[in-house]
Amino acid sequence: MPTKINEDLLIAAATEVFAERGYAGAGVAEIARRAGVTTGAIYSRYTGKSELLLEALDRSFGQHLEAILSSSESDTPTELLASLGSHLLDQHGGEDALFLEAIVASRRDKELSEMLGRRLEDMGMRYAKIIEEAKTDGQFDQTIDTAAIVTFIQAISLGFTIFRTLNTPMPDPDEWQIVINTVIASALPTTTG
Repeated sequence: MPTKINEDLLIAAATEVFAERGYAGAGVAEIARRAGVTTGAIYSRYTGKSELLLEALDRSFGQHLEAILSSSESDTPTELLASLGSHLLDQHGGEDALFLEAIVASRRDKELSEMLGRRLEDMGMRYAKIIEEAKTDGQFDQTIDTAAIVTFIQAISLGFTIFRTLNTPMPDPDEWQIVINTVIASALPTTTG
């Protein structure tokens, strides 16, 4: 079984090959060669390149999300949502391209489509937990459907992935924060006078 360092090298090699050749053009043999492992070593750990692609995505986006969540541990749920919104402007480099590659490839690869769908569902459940905490704490309007809010968050996030990949000019961070704060304020519980 590969060591932790070999695992990191393997995922780095997979990320590199997917970025260069796309999902369809990437071969497990080339990934193995660049990582300095055998194809057997890869197949002993992964069922194929679809799992390698998702592992690369999990690491990159998982680390990014964990960094945001851990830096905001003392924040209220609404402050955490504001922080997530402000980080949409962050550049993700090859991670965005890798994610878009996974989306395109999932149209032709049922296994990849199912795995990617589960990853997005897991991410949605994390967002739903934050929203439900905000509702429980009285910081979010209980009448707004959590699933609809999660869909809104994920749609904006996917849109920004496309924008960043296309090098679309981003709004001024202060102006973007005003928009995020306004959207969140519209979901605050209404008080009767």
